[in-house]
Parts: sequence; C-alpha cells; structure tokens
Amino acid sequence: MRRWLAALVCLWLASGQASASGGEAQRIVSLAPFLTDMLVQLDVSDRLVGVLDDGLLDEKLDSVKRVGGYQTLSRELILSQKPDLVLAWTSGNDPQLLAQLENWGLQVERFDPQRLADIAGMTRELGLLLGVSGRAEQLAVDFEQALVRLQRPINDDAPRVFVQLWDNPLYTVSDQQLIGDALRHCGARNIFGELSVLAPQVGRESVIAADPDLIIVFADEPAQANPWLQRWRQFPQMRAVRNNGLKSLDGDSLVKPTPQLAEGLEGLCNLVWSNAAEKTMSGSR
Repeated sequence: MRRWLAALVCLWLASGQASASGGEAQRIVSLAPFLTDMLVQLDVSDRLVGVLDDGLLDEKLDSVKRVGGYQTLSRELILSQKPDLVLAWTSGNDPQLLAQLENWGLQVERFDPQRLADIAGMTRELGLLLGVSGRAEQLAVDFEQALVRLQRPINDDAPRVFVQLWDNPLYTVSDQQLIGDALRHCGARNIFGELSVLAPQVGRESVIAADPDLIIVFADEPAQANPWLQRWRQFPQMRAVRNNGLKSLDGDSLVKPTPQLAEGLEGLCNLVWSNAAEKTMSGSR
C-alpha cells in the first residue's frame, strides 16, 4: 500500500468515527446507483459524500464526489471522503475491495435485491439504518400496494414475451433477474425465462422459432422508428409482427431495484395486458 494512503487510513482511524458511534451515519459513500437513488428517495441525499458514477446521476448530486465507475472504483477516493458508512452492492461490487474497506475500519452494509419482493424489505432496512424509518415505511407500503394492484396470474393464454436488451448480438433476460420477475408479475411468460444466465445471448433463429406474442425493446423512441424492431418486420410470419406486437418501452425505471420501479412496472404491465386483450378480441371474432 502506498505510504500516503497508509498514513491517511491511520489518521482517519485515529480521529474516530463519531457519527457512526453517536447516531445515524452523516457521511455516506454509495457504491451502487440503485443505493444512491434510494438515498434520494429517502430524502437523505445531503449525507452523500461519494458515489459511483454511472453517468445517470440525479442532477441534485452534481456536487457529490465521484469515486469511480463500475470497473474503476478508487479506494483512495473512497477513503479521502472519510465516510462513516459505505453502502455496497453484494453482487455488483468487488468483494475484495469491500473486505479491505472493512479491514480499514469502515462500516460496509451490503444489499442485493434480486426480486420485486426484495425491494420493500431493503427500503425498510435502509430506513432503520439511516434513522428515517417513517419515510422508508411510506415508500415501502406504497410499493407493496402497487405490486398487489399490478399482479396478474399466469394462465394458459398468457402473452409470450421476448425482451430485447441489445441487437447485434441479441441479448435478452432470464427469470433469474428483475425484469424477468417483472414480466411474471404482469402475467406474462418470458420465452427465455428458464435460462440460467441473467442476460443470455440468443440467436435470432431461436426467437423466430419461439414465435413470441410480444417483442419489447427498451428505448425512448416509438416502436415505428426503432431500428431493432424494424429488423423483426422482415419476418412477417411471426405473431409479434403480424399482430402489432412490436413495442418499445422506456426501461430506465425498470432496471434499478427501488420503489420507483413501480412506475416502470405499470408501463410494462400495460403493454402485456393490452396485448392479452387484443388476443382475446381477435379470438372472439
């Protein structure tokens, strides 16, 4: 370890962690965008002294120190902010880095929500940790009520969906991660849900053979203008092409496991339900 870094650690430890031992943390470093967003939603973003930079940070955090990106987190920058709490992502942060921070005396709390059902519990846990349980409970209850309102059973007529994350090569989602869980919650079947990889690469021929009712891409532009969806129009025999099942959706609010995900979930469910309704109407003609 560099001498100046060792000296910094020693000086920081000698100064004591007053806020960590005397109350809720006041100097927080967040090593995951969803945890950063959680602090904004809990109205305690003023306690952030360092954040991982994913290029999509809330503008109210412009003055907060960036401590690196996903592959470039800097322990030196983390330590220089003298945090009394580090919020970490269990499966997204380097475990060796987190262990080293703990060995240097920092309090590191890990979170790893993988399902919709995990979000309310994480919200309450953060509220307790940060001394804002009232605000956390409000967010958690509102989210749980939204889940109840939006949930649909998967029946024999459930729409079969292909979610396209990338075009060349094609990447999709399995049911092992949040978007796959969201599809199930809306009452849809993910055509690649049983794959074990979180974001598997698949062949175009496999999608054509599966013949989904819906193909959804995450994009700001409308479906008619989306080049990824335009490529599927070359296969008019596919149900999704022939029955107006090529859809685009702004997926930003679907990728971070926070209570705000309810907004993205509602948009996804509306696509699924409208397709199911169209199938029912066409079948009754």
